[in-house]
Amino acid sequence: MSCKLTFSAFLLCVAAASVAGCGRSDIPELGTVTGTVMLNNQPLADAIVSFTPQESGRPSSAQTDATGRYSLIYVADVDGAIVGKHSVTVRRVLTAADDDLPDDPADLEEGQVMIEELPASASDGSIIKEVTAGSNSIDIALAG
Repeated sequence: MSCKLTFSAFLLCVAAASVAGCGRSDIPELGTVTGTVMLNNQPLADAIVSFTPQESGRPSSAQTDATGRYSLIYVADVDGAIVGKHSVTVRRVLTAADDDLPDDPADLEEGQVMIEELPASASDGSIIKEVTAGSNSIDIALAG
């Protein structure tokens, strides 16, 4: 009876090991990427950072926190970006309060602040960064 239990446990381990590797064979070589996005030397909070491979493959993205920090995600539960050169874009996440701001700064109510425009380089694909295997710290400085 202990032989049956041992053999059953062995089969269970083999099955678990083979399942654990399933579904991840299609993921290319990745490097983890963290960094800070700055706008005019100030951290840019609530922005979406996207790294799009110049060759081929899916982009990676992240949202910056209050300090401008980000950590790229390739797909759910998989951090990083494809190894190679990427076009980087940054766009703001607008809230309902941001949407209610007046067009003219003179019409701002007390406590409201105009949203600073992002420079063209944030979306025109001119920011190129290289991701290498392993851990990458890539800061993005926008000025405008």
